[in-house]
Amino acid sequence: MNNLVKYIGEVKGKHGVFSFCQFDKYIGLSMREYGEFSEIELSLMSKFIMKDDVVFDIGANIGAFTVPFAKKVGERGEVYAFEPQKLIYEILQDNVNKNKLKNVRVLNVGVGKKEEVLELNDIDYSKVGNFGGVSFKYESSSFTKNIKDKKYKVKITYLDKLTEIKKCDFVKIDVELMELDVLTGGINFLKKFRPILWIENHQKYPNKINKFLLKNDYNPYWVYSKAFNESNYFLNDNNYYGELATLNTLAIPKEDYRFSMDKKFDKIIDSYTKPITLLGKQIK
Repeated sequence: MNNLVKYIGEVKGKHGVFSFCQFDKYIGLSMREYGEFSEIELSLMSKFIMKDDVVFDIGANIGAFTVPFAKKVGERGEVYAFEPQKLIYEILQDNVNKNKLKNVRVLNVGVGKKEEVLELNDIDYSKVGNFGGVSFKYESSSFTKNIKDKKYKVKITYLDKLTEIKKCDFVKIDVELMELDVLTGGINFLKKFRPILWIENHQKYPNKINKFLLKNDYNPYWVYSKAFNESNYFLNDNNYYGELATLNTLAIPKEDYRFSMDKKFDKIIDSYTKPITLLGKQIK
């Protein structure tokens, strides 16, 4: 990371001290301008994370969620943060260290449906890009100018392989089109621990994920949250994201009755239930 230090910024934000990529047009921009990232989504997730929980942050990026997760679960809880990008992993580890978190385990691996080694495009972090949108599945057009000619190898693991895990209560999955792979590679893991799931989903192709969740005795709900938080930590009125929002699926085991859901979230009753974004609805 030494040769890229000039592209790394630092901010004292809402949830701690964070290093970030200066030219990241989403996470980096948000941390610099607002002192937080996707705070509306984070506040919703946090309602389902309890003290002493074990949380998996799959696709952790720089740890904008990892750090507050770790603080929420406390010293007796634990967070496993998975991030395959080399530089982003180093920043994630640095942020965990800066915030003196002893209950976070950072892993420089991806998570998928099986153990394998995949190639990831080497990214030019000196140019503006969405560094949270790097994918093994496709080359986003927004990365055309960021992708270097070379690639590097990344280890992929899968949830069912993590037999040393004794407990898991909440899993956040944001892996750029590999969400179903993560679920498929964790069928036994999900049966054993029955964690609450928070999965990035897309209204263009949600059906397979929703079908998987219903088949495995989860109650899924759409969650739509805007990227811009009017009450952001720095009280910055400038909205750099417009109407941009994230669409996730919250999935709760059918046997988990701790939460009253139907009045707050749009329940998915079959694999073709329309996402609430089509109705212009926002959950706060």
